[in-house]
Amino acid sequence: MTTSEWPEADPTLERAYKRLLRVYPSNYRDRHEQEIVTTLLEMAQPGQSRPGRTEVWHLIGSGLRQRFRLPAGRPLLWVVAVLVLLIGGGFGAAVGSWASERTFASVPDDAGIRALQTSLLAGTKSWTDAGTEAGTGSGAGSDGVATNDGGTPWFGETGWATSTVSGFDGWDADRARQELAAAGWRVGAIDHPSGKSTTMAEDGTLVDLPMRNSRFRAERDGVSIEVSGWLTELQGSVNTELWATGNASLLPLIVIGGLAGMLAGWLFVVAVARRLQRPGAARAAGALAVIAVLTLALPAVAFYGNVIRAFRYAGNNEPVFTVHSALTPGPYWPFGPQWLNLALLAAGLVLGAGVLVAARLRPAATAGTQIVTN
Repeated sequence: MTTSEWPEADPTLERAYKRLLRVYPSNYRDRHEQEIVTTLLEMAQPGQSRPGRTEVWHLIGSGLRQRFRLPAGRPLLWVVAVLVLLIGGGFGAAVGSWASERTFASVPDDAGIRALQTSLLAGTKSWTDAGTEAGTGSGAGSDGVATNDGGTPWFGETGWATSTVSGFDGWDADRARQELAAAGWRVGAIDHPSGKSTTMAEDGTLVDLPMRNSRFRAERDGVSIEVSGWLTELQGSVNTELWATGNASLLPLIVIGGLAGMLAGWLFVVAVARRLQRPGAARAAGALAVIAVLTLALPAVAFYGNVIRAFRYAGNNEPVFTVHSALTPGPYWPFGPQWLNLALLAAGLVLGAGVLVAARLRPAATAGTQIVTN
């Protein structure tokens, strides 16, 4: 049968093949789509109106392989791709952690913490407010008490309050516990942690002071608190720490985000590599890519460190470890400024954008002559 005698292909079949070819990368379709479709139509049976099942799976599988395939003959590109995959996994885990924290309960603001602390000190004979804080930052009270709350590079949102009281009879832990229970908190038992306090005698020697210490925890509406009193016969302090309890979404979203980030990182390298056809653009993009990988490596290591902590300490009834907290200014590393991770992230994203710009500096794609479907 000659070409002129061959039955004309069904337009429905041609459209179906073109829809399946959308699985392939766009630059691959630009070069090969017409040839592939023509070949498939020539192989179609007379009267065929849709692709066979074998053809469908073959085209989908081949298209996915093309999307994940790195250009051959570039061993250094494989090294970069693996590093970007790992970096993408760390950043994806941070995004998943951030998304999970959006579902956590909110820690009360300063006014709410102050009101809570006041209720815990009800009936206390003499006390002074040393300070309260919630959210991000650090706070200091009138007697020099200070803490790093809410915005640590490891934990989610926290709040704190501390007050100075007078002597052994300055605070009643059982009464404070009853106040919380009456307000709807689920209150735990009181324990008595050990502690030591000293004072200086007139002759300059240090004298140990007996202490009466009490501590208990409570939980309500997704917020946990720990209340502790450290008392001597002279004076003492009552400290309250609050944090969001977290929920079961954290670890699954970290895993899902990490896998999605790895996938995105690999596809990013493949997409950029396919565009690097002009030697000058390839050198510029390659240099920027190496610098970007080195820049993002440290924040990625911090993310993975927090991933390990999030899994290791999950469910331990302490402030919740989150991955994205690594970007919160704080002493994560024993070197550099406290905002180092955040600054490196910003610089790395700028460099990544530069890689994309350099990758676009290429000649227009030309039509190829090779038909490749696997």
